[in-house]
Amino acid sequence: SHDSAAGTLRLRFPDGRELGGRVELGEPEQVDMDGRPLAARPVAGELSAALSDHCGLPLRLFAAPADGEALDRGPEGAVTLLSVASLERLRAEAGATEPVDPRRFRMTFGVTGLGAHDEDAWIDRDVRVGGARVRVSGNVGRCALTTRNADTGVVDSKTLHHLAAYRREVETTEPLPFGVYAHVVEPGRVRVGDPVLPA
Repeated sequence: SHDSAAGTLRLRFPDGRELGGRVELGEPEQVDMDGRPLAARPVAGELSAALSDHCGLPLRLFAAPADGEALDRGPEGAVTLLSVASLERLRAEAGATEPVDPRRFRMTFGVTGLGAHDEDAWIDRDVRVGGARVRVSGNVGRCALTTRNADTGVVDSKTLHHLAAYRREVETTEPLPFGVYAHVVEPGRVRVGDPVLPA
């Protein structure tokens, strides 16, 4: 929970523990944002250590620099949805025997019970996800990051080549569409197994 006007940041972990408060920043450090060097200020206090403990690897939390605009869609696309059937369609297109690792696509929600790319029909509609409601704004156009193994970072898939083979001519809001993005219009709790349905 971030309140930029009040200058506060709080994290709530799955076990119910909450940490944070007023944000204090350290001196600027050089960081790399997708290959772009930026000067960013680390968030002081216990949050980085708590995130590291939760994720099981060392992490540091930085405030976004004024000149470090996000490469993604910000609050207008903070949620992504992708049907599991779309992953299976991509696997078949690639001629692979193993399932496609969904982590390549960094989706917020994997949705079962849909046909391949049925989520495309949700654009400009509200969708109920568990106790929340989101407004689907457009397709997620995919980039070269999807070609990399989620564990090693090594390029090991021609993901974009396979997408282009059957999705290049699809009417879309972004090139090489795979999944959709949305923004939250009604916050709510979401659990694994909750229904995902057009509102």
